[in-house]
Order: sequence, then structure tokens, then C-alpha cells
Amino acid sequence: MTEDSESGRASREGSVAETGDVLTEVQYDPAGGRELAGVIVETVAARTGADTSTYRETPLQDYVDVDEVETLLFGTQDPSTGEASRKITFRYRRFLVTVRADGVIQLSDSAE
Repeated sequence: MTEDSESGRASREGSVAETGDVLTEVQYDPAGGRELAGVIVETVAARTGADTSTYRETPLQDYVDVDEVETLLFGTQDPSTGEASRKITFRYRRFLVTVRADGVIQLSDSAE
């Protein structure tokens, strides 16, 4: 899991290379009734054409702590930083997944 800010990129597991083009972008509403993990898995499944049940073999929780992502991005916020500057990027399957504090979820090709 990585956290981006204006000053650079911090990561517990090393840096995640940016690849450029966003393949898919969806809007997540943290106040809505859907869970963030479900929206991410559904977005990846829709992009690959696979059924969401195929992702039980490699659950999202094996890649990132979704509860922490929600807390960091959608919990109590520091008003001095803008929403668009707060984002978390991590690898899931063959994609880089970026979740922004404004609720936008983006899929990009992973460099691996």
C-alpha cells in the first residue's frame, strides 16, 4: 500500500511505479451503502470480464488493508490538504488501483 502526497510517495513495501494511462475510473461514495472492497473487486472484474466470484482465490485483503484505506481517506480529514492530493495506490492482480479521497477509484496497468 502506498500513500501519495505532493511531496512524494511513501510505501511500506517499496515504491509503486506509475504507468500512465488510466484504464477505468469509477466513483465511490463512502456514505453510500456499498463497501469499498466490493466496489474495487467489481471494477476489476468488469475490466477483465471475469465474474467477481473468481476473485475469492486472491481476495483484496491479501493485497491491502481496506479498512485502513477507508480510515486514511474517508475518516477524519486534515482540512489543510485537498481531497485530490490524498490517495492510496496499490497492486491488485495485474492492475494498479488508486483510491482518492474524493472517492474516485482508478485502474491502471501494473508495470509488472
